[in-house]
Amino acid sequence: MFRRLTQALRRLTRRIPGPSTQEATSRGGEVAPGDSPDRSRRTSAARRTSRRDSRAPRYFDLHDDYRHPARRELSDPVSVDGRKMDSVWLFTSGTPVRHRGRLKLTTEPPGPPLDFSLAGAGLTPVVSASVAAVFRELAPDDVQLLPVEVEGERERYFILVATRLVRCIDERACDEVSHYTGEDAPPERVGHYRTVRGLRIDPEKTEGARVLRTWGWPVSLIVSEGLKDALEHAGIRGARFAEVTQPAAPRRQRKSRRKPRRR
Repeated sequence: MFRRLTQALRRLTRRIPGPSTQEATSRGGEVAPGDSPDRSRRTSAARRTSRRDSRAPRYFDLHDDYRHPARRELSDPVSVDGRKMDSVWLFTSGTPVRHRGRLKLTTEPPGPPLDFSLAGAGLTPVVSASVAAVFRELAPDDVQLLPVEVEGERERYFILVATRLVRCIDERACDEVSHYTGEDAPPERVGHYRTVRGLRIDPEKTEGARVLRTWGWPVSLIVSEGLKDALEHAGIRGARFAEVTQPAAPRRQRKSRRKPRRR
Protein backbone atom coordinates (compact mmCIF):
# COMPACT_ATOMS: atom_id res chain seq x y z
CA MET A 1 0.00 0.00 0.00
CA PHE A 2 2.80 2.39 0.89
CA ARG A 3 4.41 1.70 -2.51
CA ARG A 4 1.16 2.49 -4.36
CA LEU A 5 0.79 5.74 -2.38
CA THR A 6 4.32 6.79 -3.25
CA GLN A 7 3.75 6.10 -6.94
CA ALA A 8 0.54 8.12 -6.89
CA LEU A 9 2.31 11.09 -5.28
CA ARG A 10 5.00 10.96 -7.94
CA ARG A 11 2.41 10.98 -10.75
CA LEU A 12 0.65 13.89 -9.10
CA THR A 13 3.90 15.85 -8.78
CA ARG A 14 4.61 15.45 -12.49
CA ARG A 15 1.24 16.98 -13.35
CA ILE A 16 1.83 20.14 -11.29
CA PRO A 17 3.11 22.89 -13.65
CA GLY A 18 6.08 25.08 -12.74
CA PRO A 19 5.61 28.71 -11.68
CA SER A 20 4.30 30.94 -14.43
CA THR A 21 5.85 34.21 -15.50
CA GLN A 22 3.29 36.19 -13.50
CA GLU A 23 3.94 34.10 -10.38
CA ALA A 24 7.68 34.54 -10.74
CA THR A 25 7.29 38.29 -11.16
CA SER A 26 5.05 38.55 -8.10
CA ARG A 27 7.74 36.81 -6.04
CA GLY A 28 10.18 39.62 -6.59
CA GLY A 29 11.90 39.40 -9.95
CA GLU A 30 11.28 40.01 -13.63
CA VAL A 31 11.56 37.03 -15.91
CA ALA A 32 12.16 37.60 -19.59
CA PRO A 33 9.88 35.82 -22.06
CA GLY A 34 11.08 32.26 -22.58
CA ASP A 35 13.32 32.36 -19.46
CA SER A 36 12.64 30.21 -16.43
CA PRO A 37 13.39 31.26 -12.83
CA ASP A 38 16.08 28.56 -12.66
CA ARG A 39 17.79 30.05 -15.70
CA SER A 40 17.64 33.52 -14.16
CA ARG A 41 19.25 32.20 -10.97
CA ARG A 42 21.98 30.47 -12.97
CA THR A 43 22.67 33.68 -14.90
CA SER A 44 22.96 35.69 -11.67
CA ALA A 45 25.34 33.13 -10.18
CA ALA A 46 27.46 33.18 -13.33
CA ARG A 47 27.69 36.97 -13.15
CA ARG A 48 28.81 36.82 -9.51
CA THR A 49 31.44 34.21 -10.38
CA SER A 50 32.61 36.33 -13.32
CA ARG A 51 33.03 39.34 -11.05
CA ARG A 52 35.10 37.28 -8.61
CA ASP A 53 37.28 35.88 -11.38
CA SER A 54 37.83 39.30 -12.98
CA ARG A 55 39.16 40.97 -9.84
CA ALA A 56 42.84 41.85 -9.76
CA PRO A 57 45.11 39.07 -8.45
CA ARG A 58 46.57 39.48 -4.98
CA TYR A 59 50.19 38.95 -3.98
CA PHE A 60 51.97 38.66 -0.64
CA ASP A 61 55.46 39.24 0.69
CA LEU A 62 56.63 35.97 2.26
CA HIS A 63 58.93 36.50 5.22
CA ASP A 64 60.00 34.54 8.27
CA ASP A 65 58.13 34.87 11.55
CA TYR A 66 60.87 36.06 13.88
CA ARG A 67 58.44 35.88 16.81
CA HIS A 68 57.93 32.12 16.54
CA PRO A 69 59.14 30.50 19.79
CA ALA A 70 60.86 27.62 17.93
CA ARG A 71 62.67 29.88 15.46
CA ARG A 72 66.40 29.27 14.99
CA GLU A 73 69.15 31.29 13.38
CA LEU A 74 70.46 29.60 10.24
CA SER A 75 73.90 30.15 8.74
CA ASP A 76 74.57 31.03 5.12
CA PRO A 77 74.70 27.85 3.02
CA VAL A 78 78.17 26.53 2.18
CA SER A 79 79.46 23.49 0.33
CA VAL A 80 79.84 20.31 2.39
CA ASP A 81 83.60 20.87 2.51
CA GLY A 82 83.06 24.30 4.08
CA ARG A 83 83.72 26.41 0.99
CA LYS A 84 81.70 29.64 0.92
CA MET A 85 79.60 30.71 -2.03
CA ASP A 86 80.85 33.47 -4.32
CA SER A 87 78.11 35.76 -2.97
CA VAL A 88 75.66 35.59 -0.06
CA TRP A 89 73.02 36.78 -2.57
CA LEU A 90 73.56 33.81 -4.88
CA PHE A 91 70.21 32.23 -3.98
CA THR A 92 68.16 35.43 -3.75
CA SER A 93 68.99 37.32 -6.95
CA GLY A 94 65.86 36.13 -8.78
CA THR A 95 67.69 33.97 -11.33
CA PRO A 96 68.34 30.22 -11.61
CA VAL A 97 71.40 28.92 -9.75
CA ARG A 98 73.95 26.81 -11.59
CA HIS A 99 75.53 25.34 -8.49
CA ARG A 100 76.55 21.70 -8.51
CA GLY A 101 77.40 19.83 -5.37
CA ARG A 102 75.99 19.28 -1.93
CA LEU A 103 75.21 22.14 0.40
CA LYS A 104 74.96 22.39 4.16
CA LEU A 105 74.17 24.89 6.91
CA THR A 106 74.08 25.05 10.69
CA THR A 107 71.47 26.22 13.19
CA GLU A 108 71.78 28.20 16.42
CA PRO A 109 70.74 26.84 18.85
CA PRO A 110 71.09 23.32 17.40
CA GLY A 111 67.82 21.72 16.33
CA PRO A 112 65.42 21.37 13.42
CA PRO A 113 64.53 24.56 11.53
CA LEU A 114 60.91 25.57 11.01
CA ASP A 115 59.07 24.85 7.77
CA PHE A 116 60.20 28.24 6.47
CA SER A 117 63.32 30.14 7.51
CA LEU A 118 65.59 32.83 6.11
CA ALA A 119 69.22 31.81 6.44
CA GLY A 120 72.26 33.98 7.02
CA ALA A 121 73.14 37.44 5.80
CA GLY A 122 71.74 36.66 2.36
CA LEU A 123 68.29 35.83 3.75
CA THR A 124 68.24 32.57 1.79
CA PRO A 125 64.84 30.83 2.04
CA VAL A 126 65.12 27.31 3.50
CA VAL A 127 62.01 25.12 3.52
CA SER A 128 60.99 21.71 4.77
CA ALA A 129 60.16 18.83 2.43
CA SER A 130 56.41 19.36 2.86
CA VAL A 131 56.63 23.05 1.93
CA ALA A 132 58.93 22.23 -0.98
CA ALA A 133 56.25 19.86 -2.29
CA VAL A 134 53.70 22.71 -2.36
CA PHE A 135 56.02 24.96 -4.37
CA ARG A 136 56.96 22.09 -6.66
CA GLU A 137 53.31 21.35 -7.42
CA LEU A 138 51.90 24.87 -7.75
CA ALA A 139 54.85 26.86 -9.12
CA PRO A 140 57.19 24.45 -10.93
CA ASP A 141 58.18 27.05 -13.54
CA ASP A 142 58.93 29.79 -10.99
CA VAL A 143 61.21 28.06 -8.46
CA GLN A 144 64.31 25.94 -8.11
CA LEU A 145 64.64 23.61 -5.10
CA LEU A 146 68.17 22.72 -4.04
CA PRO A 147 68.69 20.05 -1.36
CA VAL A 148 70.61 21.31 1.68
CA GLU A 149 71.83 19.37 4.70
CA VAL A 150 71.11 20.79 8.14
CA GLU A 151 73.86 19.81 10.54
CA GLY A 152 72.64 17.20 13.04
CA GLU A 153 69.26 16.68 11.35
CA ARG A 154 67.99 13.74 9.31
CA GLU A 155 64.98 15.52 7.85
CA ARG A 156 65.23 16.82 4.29
CA TYR A 157 65.39 20.56 3.65
CA PHE A 158 65.64 22.63 0.50
CA ILE A 159 66.87 26.04 -0.55
CA LEU A 160 64.02 27.82 -2.30
CA VAL A 161 65.24 29.85 -5.29
CA ALA A 162 62.76 32.17 -7.01
CA THR A 163 63.79 32.20 -10.66
CA ARG A 164 61.57 35.07 -11.86
CA LEU A 165 62.83 38.65 -11.52
CA VAL A 166 59.96 40.95 -12.49
CA ARG A 167 59.83 44.72 -12.81
CA CYS A 168 56.51 45.31 -11.06
CA ILE A 169 57.00 47.67 -8.10
CA ASP A 170 54.25 50.30 -8.05
CA GLU A 171 56.26 53.32 -6.94
CA ARG A 172 53.23 55.60 -6.63
CA ALA A 173 51.50 53.17 -4.28
CA CYS A 174 54.54 52.61 -2.04
CA ASP A 175 55.01 54.76 1.04
CA GLU A 176 58.50 55.77 -0.02
CA VAL A 177 61.10 54.82 -2.65
CA SER A 178 64.56 56.09 -3.50
CA HIS A 179 67.00 55.04 -6.21
CA TYR A 180 70.73 54.60 -6.57
CA THR A 181 72.38 57.13 -8.85
CA GLY A 182 75.66 57.30 -10.71
CA GLU A 183 77.11 59.32 -7.82
CA ASP A 184 76.66 56.64 -5.15
CA ALA A 185 76.57 53.29 -6.94
CA PRO A 186 78.40 51.30 -9.63
CA PRO A 187 76.87 51.38 -13.13
CA GLU A 188 75.08 48.03 -12.74
CA ARG A 189 73.26 49.34 -9.65
CA VAL A 190 72.08 52.66 -11.09
CA GLY A 191 68.28 52.78 -11.14
CA HIS A 192 67.89 50.06 -8.54
CA TYR A 193 66.14 50.86 -5.29
CA ARG A 194 68.07 52.18 -2.34
CA THR A 195 64.98 52.21 -0.15
CA VAL A 196 61.45 50.82 -0.43
CA ARG A 197 58.98 51.43 2.37
CA GLY A 198 55.44 50.09 2.30
CA LEU A 199 56.10 47.88 -0.71
CA ARG A 200 53.31 47.68 -3.27
CA ILE A 201 53.42 45.94 -6.65
CA ASP A 202 51.27 46.21 -9.75
CA PRO A 203 49.57 42.80 -10.18
CA GLU A 204 49.06 43.49 -13.89
CA LYS A 205 52.84 43.50 -14.39
CA THR A 206 53.69 40.20 -12.68
CA GLU A 207 53.55 38.26 -15.96
CA GLY A 208 51.39 35.61 -14.30
CA ALA A 209 54.17 34.46 -11.97
CA ARG A 210 53.18 32.66 -8.79
CA VAL A 211 56.58 33.22 -7.17
CA LEU A 212 58.85 36.14 -7.99
CA ARG A 213 61.38 38.63 -6.80
CA THR A 214 60.99 42.30 -7.54
CA TRP A 215 63.46 43.87 -9.97
CA GLY A 216 65.69 46.43 -8.30
CA TRP A 217 64.64 45.20 -4.85
CA PRO A 218 65.12 41.41 -4.88
CA VAL A 219 65.16 41.15 -1.10
CA SER A 220 61.38 40.67 -1.27
CA LEU A 221 60.04 37.18 -1.99
CA ILE A 222 56.53 37.51 -3.46
CA VAL A 223 53.95 34.72 -3.74
CA SER A 224 50.45 34.62 -5.21
CA GLU A 225 47.28 34.41 -3.15
CA GLY A 226 46.65 30.82 -4.25
CA LEU A 227 50.10 29.73 -3.13
CA LYS A 228 49.69 31.54 0.19
CA ASP A 229 46.39 29.74 0.81
CA ALA A 230 47.95 26.37 -0.04
CA LEU A 231 50.85 26.96 2.34
CA GLU A 232 48.52 27.99 5.16
CA HIS A 233 46.34 24.95 4.47
CA ALA A 234 49.46 22.77 4.75
CA GLY A 235 50.11 24.23 8.22
CA ILE A 236 53.38 26.00 7.41
CA ARG A 237 55.35 27.06 10.50
CA GLY A 238 57.68 30.01 10.61
CA ALA A 239 56.17 32.11 7.81
CA ARG A 240 54.24 35.34 7.79
CA PHE A 241 52.52 37.05 4.88
CA ALA A 242 52.00 40.74 4.16
CA GLU A 243 49.83 41.77 1.23
CA VAL A 244 51.58 43.96 -1.34
CA THR A 245 48.69 44.59 -3.72
CA GLN A 246 46.30 46.47 -1.45
CA PRO A 247 46.34 50.27 -1.23
CA ALA A 248 48.81 51.65 1.26
CA ALA A 249 47.21 52.30 4.62
CA PRO A 250 46.96 56.00 5.51
CA ARG A 251 49.36 57.05 8.18
CA ARG A 252 47.86 57.87 11.50
CA GLN A 253 48.69 61.27 12.85
CA ARG A 254 49.43 61.40 16.52
CA LYS A 255 47.24 63.81 18.36
CA SER A 256 49.08 66.11 20.72
CA ARG A 257 47.75 66.05 24.22
CA ARG A 258 47.20 69.42 25.69
CA LYS A 259 48.08 69.81 29.29
CA PRO A 260 45.25 71.16 31.41
CA ARG A 261 45.70 74.75 32.44
CA ARG A 262 46.24 75.44 36.06
CA ARG A 263 43.73 77.67 37.66
